[in-house]
Amino acid sequence: METLMLKCQPIMEKTTGLKLNPAYTFARIYKNGDVLKRHKDRFSCEISTTMNLGGDPWALYLSPNENVGKPNDKDITAASKAKGIKVDLKPGDMLVYSGCELEHWRNKFKGKECIQVFLHYNNRKTPGAKDNIFDKRSHLGLPSWFKK
Repeated sequence: METLMLKCQPIMEKTTGLKLNPAYTFARIYKNGDVLKRHKDRFSCEISTTMNLGGDPWALYLSPNENVGKPNDKDITAASKAKGIKVDLKPGDMLVYSGCELEHWRNKFKGKECIQVFLHYNNRKTPGAKDNIFDKRSHLGLPSWFKK
């Protein structure tokens, strides 16, 4: 998936109007009954995209409420009751969002499975972005626990 992150970087830069540093990726197969709790992301997810690779539909909700869910190292779960903006992604659709600023979640999944890939970047102008390239790994392809 990290190759996909690098291939999508020019598209992400054009879409956002920002010069970006790649951080990390992951893919997930969600199963019936899964829930994505309301949260805001850590610094490595400053500029993010999620792409639907297939499966049953599962709406994502975004809320621009800046007063909730300030992330920290211990707990990134937010306590907002905001209704949010519903986003439905079809296979091949990609949503670009600011994961550190926008509270986001998914309600209980009622389908069989939903496959998503997540690509994360930092704005090169954000303080700390230079030190966070590849999520502080020395190069791509290393596990998340391997830091410089």
